[in-house]
Amino acid sequence: MNRIAPLIFTITVLMLAGCQSTGVIPMDQDSYMIGKKDGSPGLGVSLSNKAEVYREANIFCREKGLEVNTLHVTTTPAMPGQLGSTELQFRCVSPGGVAQPLVKEPDKIIEIRDR
Repeated sequence: MNRIAPLIFTITVLMLAGCQSTGVIPMDQDSYMIGKKDGSPGLGVSLSNKAEVYREANIFCREKGLEVNTLHVTTTPAMPGQLGSTELQFRCVSPGGVAQPLVKEPDKIIEIRDR
């Protein structure tokens, strides 16, 4: 029993440390980013982790009287031995704009050449 308690404590601390957010980090001129590891075990994408990143961005922009404009979002699913994560790059813009569709950049570009 004496060996189990420290192990449970260590696992709990590591899980809580894994779900820390970077907070809002300024990037180029008027753009920002937030990154967050998902502390919940399992496989796949954690929607609550992604929602928390957007929530943090909205609070940041709302304090300035602005709204979030997503520049790029990257979500890495959790796998055995690897925590999932979400990274959001955004700007704070004036409210009332027209929402533009988010265009996902391709992971690979394939070039087809004629011979």
